[in-house]
Amino acid sequence: MSRLGIQQLQWIGAVAVIMVCLMMACSTIAFSFSDYVNYRRGVTEFSRFHAALHAAATISRERGPANSLMGASDEERSQFAASLMASRDETDKDIARLETLFRTEIDQSPEMRSTFTAVKAQLEAGRQAVDAVAATPLEERSGAKIAEAIQTMFRAADRAQDYRDAAGRSIIALAPETGAEVMLASMAGTLRERAGRLGSYVVMMMTSQGQARSHYRAEFDSELNRVLEVNALLKTYASTTLQSQAIASLLDQVAVSYFAGSLPYAQRVAFDLNNGNAPTPGEFTTKYVPGMKSTETLRELIETTAVTSLEKVQQKELKAMLISALLAGMAITVVIGLAYVLRRSLFQPMLAAIRQIDDIAAGNLVQPPRMPHAGREVGEMFRRLDLLREQQRFKRHLETERKSMTEELRRLSQTDALTGLLNRRALGEAVEQLFAATGSGSRSIGIIMFDIDHFKSINDRHGHAVGDLVLQRTAQILSPCLKPDDLFARYGGEEFIIVLNDATEASARATAERLRETLERAVISDQHGLKVTASFGVDWRTQCTIADWEKLAIVADRRLYRAKRGGRNLVCSSDNGTEETTAVSTGGSGPEKAGDANAA
Repeated sequence: MSRLGIQQLQWIGAVAVIMVCLMMACSTIAFSFSDYVNYRRGVTEFSRFHAALHAAATISRERGPANSLMGASDEERSQFAASLMASRDETDKDIARLETLFRTEIDQSPEMRSTFTAVKAQLEAGRQAVDAVAATPLEERSGAKIAEAIQTMFRAADRAQDYRDAAGRSIIALAPETGAEVMLASMAGTLRERAGRLGSYVVMMMTSQGQARSHYRAEFDSELNRVLEVNALLKTYASTTLQSQAIASLLDQVAVSYFAGSLPYAQRVAFDLNNGNAPTPGEFTTKYVPGMKSTETLRELIETTAVTSLEKVQQKELKAMLISALLAGMAITVVIGLAYVLRRSLFQPMLAAIRQIDDIAAGNLVQPPRMPHAGREVGEMFRRLDLLREQQRFKRHLETERKSMTEELRRLSQTDALTGLLNRRALGEAVEQLFAATGSGSRSIGIIMFDIDHFKSINDRHGHAVGDLVLQRTAQILSPCLKPDDLFARYGGEEFIIVLNDATEASARATAERLRETLERAVISDQHGLKVTASFGVDWRTQCTIADWEKLAIVADRRLYRAKRGGRNLVCSSDNGTEETTAVSTGGSGPEKAGDANAA
């Protein structure tokens, strides 16, 4: 890997880790911030929902003094009328506040607008019915009229609950995190409303007779079942969902004050109506309503606890967001510090190690300076590189010696030790390479075979040392007469062979003649005044293959001996007879005299 690649890896790695940390941190912060915003909105929206719950509760509470007023005597009338007026003022304030808080939804949502309009209309109808009954003298008030007024107020409460539920759905759509709190608060409000209706059904039974009373008794029983169901749901989920021991304690208090107090009282009154000692509606309401206070307190506590729970979660998400930002900052700081340490202790030494490896690979074995800040493992790598560098120095020395020895062995294996020419085996390899270089596998070549005349006599007369000198000098004298791509080899003893590349018949014969003349004129040894001649045999072929060249050598060898038999110092290039070149006596060269005609 190049230096640029190492640096890129270092910075890309550091940037990648930082980016991952930033993305993780931003993701966590974004989620925490989103949750924080959502829960903060949830607190705000739940506060608006509280207004809807409170308005529904005040409409429900308005039935208590209304029922008392419709069943009151003339003496009780002023007291219950004042109480009803105060309750109505509270209801009107809650409805006005509700309209202010939900003005946007009322203006934009047809459901919210129609529901809110129905609440106001039904409440006004219920009040008119109550006022009509209350204005009638006591002895003229019928149970049917009272029941109709109460049921009109029921419908107003139903519309208020419809609006409460619509507001709850709207708030859950804006802040889904408030879903559980909205449903629990709605159930607590429902418990309060249904408990109030139980009391209203008792009043309707007190002011009616016969089949009407039986009908209201059935409605009472049905409403009782709903109250018990809602209470069971609240006991199961409220304290667990909101994680509030206070709600659990208040549910126990509701069980005592209402389900073991006011509710049994209402049931006894409902059962004892036929005994003739039933209380008046005002007396019943006075005793029944205090036990219902616990249900109202339960609703308010669930609302308060829900808001507190949402605020806690909101603060928790804020802390989580701040902690995430802090951890992200710490992580980035650690990564930057680690990148600096790695760059100083690992990457820079690694770059230096790579440069040293490149130098070693390039043959530069100079000892580089030390890296003082390298880590322990990288330092060990530098020590191994020093060892490798030393081994490379020793290996280079061995390779130099081996190369010298190999070259010498190759030269010795391919050349004749005496003359320095190719030996017979090397000649065969050279000829194979010559033909291999030809795409067609054939080429025009000429073969010249020659043999030193009377060589045995030279050995016998002057000794083998002079004979060796004759062979060496023959190679030295004739080599310059050949082209660079011609092959010149010692074939054996005093016999030599020349392979002419791309030669014609005439050029082959001319080359042989030129060699014969050159050797004839040359002085082999000034000390001995020695000259020699040679006999030449020539063959040539236009299209010769590797398989045919030795046949040419055999023909040239045969013609060489024809030249010897023809008188030596001749060139023979035909099997029909020797050529016209005749032997020329060399002064002081005994072997060429007639008396030595039988010498080799």
